[in-house]
Amino acid sequence: MMKALLFLFLAFSTSTEAARILAFFPMQAKSHQFVFRPIIEELGKRGHEVVYVTGFGYEKVPPGITQISTEDSRNSPPKDFQKFSFVDFGELSVPFFTIMMHEIFLMIAPLLLGHPKIQQLIHSNEKFDAILMESYFSHQFISPFIHKFGAVGIEVMPLGDCAWTDELTGLPDNPAYQLDYKYEHTNDLNFFERLYNVYVTTTVTILGYFYLYKQQAVADTYMNYTGWETRPPLHKMVSNRSIILTNSHFAVGYPVPLAPHRKEIGGINIRPPKPLPKDLQTFMDQSKQGVIYMSLGSNVRVSDVANEDIREAFMSVFQELPYNVLMKWETDYPGKLPPNVRISSWFPQQDILAHKNCVLFITHGGYLSISEAVHFGVPLVGIPIFGDQPKNLLIVEEAGYGRLLRYRNITKDTVAWTVKEVLSNKRYKEEAMRRSKLFRDRRHSPAEEAAYWIEHAIKYPNALTPKAAWLSFVQLHLIDVKLFLLAALISILYGISKLLSTVGKLWKSKSTEKLDPKKKLKKN
Repeated sequence: MMKALLFLFLAFSTSTEAARILAFFPMQAKSHQFVFRPIIEELGKRGHEVVYVTGFGYEKVPPGITQISTEDSRNSPPKDFQKFSFVDFGELSVPFFTIMMHEIFLMIAPLLLGHPKIQQLIHSNEKFDAILMESYFSHQFISPFIHKFGAVGIEVMPLGDCAWTDELTGLPDNPAYQLDYKYEHTNDLNFFERLYNVYVTTTVTILGYFYLYKQQAVADTYMNYTGWETRPPLHKMVSNRSIILTNSHFAVGYPVPLAPHRKEIGGINIRPPKPLPKDLQTFMDQSKQGVIYMSLGSNVRVSDVANEDIREAFMSVFQELPYNVLMKWETDYPGKLPPNVRISSWFPQQDILAHKNCVLFITHGGYLSISEAVHFGVPLVGIPIFGDQPKNLLIVEEAGYGRLLRYRNITKDTVAWTVKEVLSNKRYKEEAMRRSKLFRDRRHSPAEEAAYWIEHAIKYPNALTPKAAWLSFVQLHLIDVKLFLLAALISILYGISKLLSTVGKLWKSKSTEKLDPKKKLKKN
């Protein structure tokens, strides 16, 4: 009887600590889901009930998770968008790139929020203790879910450090050394680079605030649940986050100051290595000189961006090297492959990088891929295409565990020099191994860290959210104080100039009297 009572007591205690959590990630972006899923899986293991709204669903849903998939034609991008060129997109100027990002999400907002399953959720009587969302990535219009369900707001950022996220945390970037993900220089900045960085950070921040007001209309149109009229304006709701989980880690890039409620979970995507398929295992084991692995991620297809000249450049170099090559290629290869090159539309990337014979990773520079390379101590050659990739790879190059190769600068000579430089100079491998040790040296896994802070936020909502997060743009940046001081300085300078002008006129008048004999005669 005592054992039964003790069992019931423990079961009751556990159930009272369990929370009901909405994980709202409807975007059809595969790489982003790799950040979210380890978090919700860990929450499910801990006994929480997770309702997972996703545009890229599980084939087999893990325990503790209820999946609501919006992965159908109603949530698919328009046909024009499917012809989208990531290369051209990545070459846009800072303001045009930022505007395009916001406009794309305004365009797909009706597909996300207007989906019948999401509308049903919006108008439901469901109860949740916390909302996990990815809203800082140009779709802040989903922030009203916090108000709708009266729940704790948890933000998840798949990208690393960026100016707009830092702005909303209440700790804005310092352009003297902090880089937005659209900036393409290292963090060792000279005067003109710092001046340009001020331009980048200011542009991103101002456009972010401008588009908040455009996104307000989206939220009012699609998030019109009962009682929506009482919610605060979007520019206030967007900073209502008890915890912000950022896919970043100082070992991958460089350390930056963080707001108290922002926590780094870089490496969240890394799982224990699995055995390779038999044919791949044999290929890797028999490659005594080593294996070069090449992939440009899940969004950019190598077969789309590699024209004939680029293909010829890489294949000419590969066939001259003593290494075997695994290359991700999504279509039939239009030509003859060198005998040491093997292609496939998919490879188990982490398991390849974990193999002792993997000597080089040629990558697009996405944060997930770089963190995997750092974790396994594999040096890099990076070909950035768009988004945060140029910044990521410039930092990799500065840190010393890889080299950057510009897409528009790909020739046989540049490929040969870059690949041979990283493979022949042992300092790249040594730095990759040093960073690997630093990256792995943690008290908890990233998933455990994320789950801990989510549970902490549910128990103590906004306990770590600083006062600065609630301030307006004018207050946070002291615009009113700076304008007052500027006006005061102008007034003082104006007063001084008037005083000097008056004194000058008096002095001139007296000097003229002394020198004018006619005035002297009149006085006499």
